[in-house]
Amino acid sequence: TRAPAASSPICRVRVPAERLDELMDRVGELVIAQSRLKQIAAASSDPQVKSVTEEIERLARELQDTTMGVRMMPIGSLFGRFRRLVHDLSRDLGKDIELITSGEETELDKTVIERLADPLVHLIRNAGDHGLEGPDGRAAAGKPAKGRITLTARHAGAAVLISVGDDGRGLDRTRIQARAEEQGLLAPGAKLADEELFKIIFAPGFSTAREVTNLSGRGVGMDVVKRTIDELRGSIDVKSTPGHGSEVTLRLPLTLAIIDGLLVRVGKGRYVIPLGAVEECVELTPQDDLRAKGRCFLNIRGDLVPYIRLREQFASALPADPYQKVVIVSASGMRVGLVVDQVIGDHQTVIKSLSRLHADVGVFSGATILGDGSVALILDVPQLVADGQAAEERLKAAS
Repeated sequence: TRAPAASSPICRVRVPAERLDELMDRVGELVIAQSRLKQIAAASSDPQVKSVTEEIERLARELQDTTMGVRMMPIGSLFGRFRRLVHDLSRDLGKDIELITSGEETELDKTVIERLADPLVHLIRNAGDHGLEGPDGRAAAGKPAKGRITLTARHAGAAVLISVGDDGRGLDRTRIQARAEEQGLLAPGAKLADEELFKIIFAPGFSTAREVTNLSGRGVGMDVVKRTIDELRGSIDVKSTPGHGSEVTLRLPLTLAIIDGLLVRVGKGRYVIPLGAVEECVELTPQDDLRAKGRCFLNIRGDLVPYIRLREQFASALPADPYQKVVIVSASGMRVGLVVDQVIGDHQTVIKSLSRLHADVGVFSGATILGDGSVALILDVPQLVADGQAAEERLKAAS
C-alpha cells in the first residue's frame, strides 16, 4: 500500500515589524543608488550601460513593490476594535447605535494603520455624541430608532479613502459659525463655503458643546485627527446634509516610505511635489497672470485659481525665469497653483524625516536624496494649499 500523502505545510513565517522597517530602509537606499546610476548612464554613450541601468531600474521597482506588499495589512484588523467602542458609546449616551463596516479587506501600510487608531476613535465618538439624535429626536424626524455609524475603506489610485459617517442631524452651520466667532476663529459675519466652515471643527480648542462631559466639551479630539492626518501626509474632506447626517473622509497615501514625486526647480533649489496631489502643469504667461488689489490668480479654463510664488516663499535671490511654470495641486477639495522656475520631471522619492530642528517648518514634510547626492525638500501640499486659500480669504475680506 502507498503511504498517505503528507499534508501541505502552511508556508508562513513570523517576522518582527522592526525587520520589515529595516528591509524597507534598505530598499530605499537601493532606489537612491539606482537613481545615481541612472544619472551616470544618461551621460554615457555605451548602449550596454544604458541597458543594464534599465534592467536594474526595473528590478528595483519590482523589489520595492514586493517589499511594500509585505508591509501591507488589511484594515479590518483595525476596524474590529471599534465594535466595543460603539457598544460602550451607546450605553453611555443612552442611544441605540449600530456600527456598519465595509472594505475591511482594503490593505494599507502597517505604520499608517497603527497611527489611525486614535483619529478614528475621535471621529466615531463625535458621530455618536454630536451627530446622532437621541431616541426622541429620531422619532420626531421619522427615522429608525437605531442610529447608524458607518466605517468604510476603499482604494483610490495610490491612496486609501477611509470614511466615518452617520445618519444623524448633520452639522449645524449656524451653530458652528457662532461658536467660531465667539472663540475668535472667525471674523464676525465672515462668509465661508460649507467645506471651509466645516473644517473649523478641527481647530484646536473648538467645541460646540456648552457643557463638559467625559465625551465632549473640552475642545480636544478633532484637532488630534487633523494633526495626525497631516503628519501622515493625508487630507480630510467633510460633507454634511442637514437632517440626513455627515461624513468625514480621510485620504491617505498607501505607504509612508517611497512615493512618486514631481521634481521642480525654484531658484537654485530643487524640491519634490508628491505626484498624487498634482493635477496639471501649465505655463504662467503675462495674459494669465491676473492681479487685483494684491490678489494673484491663474485663469485655468475659466476658473480662477489662486497661486503662490515659491520664489517669494523661499526668498530666492536669483532673477526669475521669463516663462515660469505653475503646478496646480489640490488638497481637501481646494486648488492652488505653485509657481516654479522649471519642472524637471518625475522622481521616485525615498522619504527621509526632517530633524527636530526643522520639524516646525510648515511647508516641508520631509526630504529626499537625489541621484547626484544632493538633498531636495518635499513640499507639504496640504499646508501650502491651506496657506494659499487663507491668504486669498484675507485679501478678499480686505478688499
